[in-house]
Amino acid sequence: MKTVVWLHGDSLSVKDPAAQKYPDAERVFVFDRPFLEKAKLSFKRIFFLYECAAEAAGEIRVGDTAEELQEAMRERAAGRLAVTESASPRWRELVAELQGKVEVEVVPVADLVAVPADFVAKRFTPFWKKFGKEWGG
Repeated sequence: MKTVVWLHGDSLSVKDPAAQKYPDAERVFVFDRPFLEKAKLSFKRIFFLYECAAEAAGEIRVGDTAEELQEAMRERAAGRLAVTESASPRWRELVAELQGKVEVEVVPVADLVAVPADFVAKRFTPFWKKFGKEWGG
């Protein structure tokens, strides 16, 4: 099945997990017009996103993200949209909207360090003492 990879602001990299899972898939980044109108990002931030998208994505679009991604899939006759997970509320809204219309595969983000399920850190310092060396700290 042909796949389109959606790169978003939290995963805008050539090393994006969804892009790595589907290395031959076309990558699309959308400047989400509804979000941009609310967020009031600075020109520097928008330009930074553009530079990252120009490096990582095959196509950059502007508009309503869900509509633009569906159109990109139609243009490519793709049956699946792969996207790297995010904690962003807007990302969750978009994924929920898209799931009702197209097949969406959410690719998990790898943890920075392996933390056992039974480890509980109530403060950062104990966590860093235990796991910081794995991460180069």
